[in-house]
Amino acid sequence: MAGRLMGRLLRAEVRKTFSTKLWWALLVPVALLSIVINLFGGLFAAAIPNKGAGLPLLLGSLAYALGLTGVFAACYGVVAMAAEFRHRTITTTYLTEPRRGRVLLAKMATSAAVGALYAAVVALVGVLAGLAGQGGAAPAVDQLLAVSAIGMAVAALWSALGSALGTVISNQVSGLVGILVYLLLGELLISALLNSADSDVVPQLTSYLPGNAGDVAIYDIPAHVLAGSDLGPTVVETLAGVTAPPPWWGALLVLAAWVAAVAATGWVVGARRDVT
Repeated sequence: MAGRLMGRLLRAEVRKTFSTKLWWALLVPVALLSIVINLFGGLFAAAIPNKGAGLPLLLGSLAYALGLTGVFAACYGVVAMAAEFRHRTITTTYLTEPRRGRVLLAKMATSAAVGALYAAVVALVGVLAGLAGQGGAAPAVDQLLAVSAIGMAVAALWSALGSALGTVISNQVSGLVGILVYLLLGELLISALLNSADSDVVPQLTSYLPGNAGDVAIYDIPAHVLAGSDLGPTVVETLAGVTAPPPWWGALLVLAAWVAAVAATGWVVGARRDVT
């Protein structure tokens, strides 16, 4: 019975999601950014006499585009969820399914699917643009698939986190501004403060901030392809602005832990919020 109810909630959320313009309104700009970023990366790679350099550069430009996708996915999750409270459509949903925790899980799952879709489109158009820019030289498929899959996981987690955050804050403007300020400025300042600490342990905390964890996961494979196993971690540190980064799978677990923490907060806040 519980499984059937959850299935109905998921189907309802999917229909609600794709009946609005928000999902593709954010997809279009990030897809265009991916084309520009990877086309430039491909042209730059084509200018290098050694064609072997084209592979890591394409992986690097793709990773950068996927990192930006996480920001768009987080914004989608926040706006989509907070809009329910702004327009009071959440009231009807709660009347239909009074167990608000299930509603939150369904919305987070749907948002995660949209985030993964964003990353899949970004990876597809990015690879095509990069190959076109460098004259069609084919990179290693397994490495491209690995970077794309990790990017999809990161974008899905960020979109789910944004959805949970939208439940906590419930105000569209406050939620959107808050997550953008944190990702684009706040975490940079926090990382700088941690890295400047006179300690061997405190700077390592930078790898466990949510934004940095997503970047570490995405950049790990391109950095190792570009610089080798010995210098790969140093390249990840430079690109993500962290100290002593974990492997990509460890960084994904860190980001997943942040999602779980925000979801737990959203579960408690959402259960107590008056939506009448």
